Parts: sequence; structure tokens; C-alpha cells
Amino acid sequence: MADIHELTEKQRNFYKSIVSVSCPVLGDTVYFTSEGFNHLLYKSHFRPRTVNERYLKLMCLKYAPRVIEKCEAISKTRLIGKIQLLELVYKVESEKRIRVIIKKEGAGKYKFLSVMPHDRKSKKRKKSA
Repeated sequence: MADIHELTEKQRNFYKSIVSVSCPVLGDTVYFTSEGFNHLLYKSHFRPRTVNERYLKLMCLKYAPRVIEKCEAISKTRLIGKIQLLELVYKVESEKRIRVIIKKEGAGKYKFLSVMPHDRKSKKRKKSA
């Protein structure tokens, strides 16, 4: 496993390069703000995620733009007060589906919030082929 600090800096630079991605299923643009990157590293403002959680999310980050561009349906919507959380899932490889969480506050812009593997259980199962 690469050093988590090196990986964080590498992915921070990649994240900053994205800025925004057009999302056909939302009919709008999704913006990559500092809030989204911070959410990959922290559960709340001051509670860091475990090294394993950070590693998992940072390794999935490269797929986020493709999921946002290619996803054809919103798989789940949650409303927390005026905050809308939308879940987009897309198969990026034959055995790998990635979930991206998009946040929209009131009439504000769509913002990237998080990314993770969608099929957590599939990692534990061994293929018998």
C-alpha cells in the first residue's frame, strides 16, 4: 500500500484538476468543492476516517468523473432537511461498481460529496472459476 500521505497529496492534486463534470442524468453540472475532498478524509469536520477508509475512498476517486458522466439513473435519494443526497452507481469495470454521492442544498449547485465501491461484499467472496 502506498504511503497514505503521498496518496492523499496525489489525489488532492487530481481532485483540484477536475473542477466540475457534466451529469446527464441530473441535467446539470456537478462541482468538485473542497467540502467533497474533506469528506473523503473526515467523517465530520474533526473526526478523521480510518487509514483504510481514506485509502478506499481515495483509490475510488479516479472513477468519480466517469460515474457522474455515464450513470443513467439515480439509484437512491435522501432528504435531510433542505439537503438532498443523491446516489449514482455505475459499473466501471466488469466486476467493479462505484457509488458516488452528490449533495444539493436547497436551490444550490450539485456538489460531489463522496465515492466508494458499491459492492463491498464482492471483495470478500473469492471467485471459483
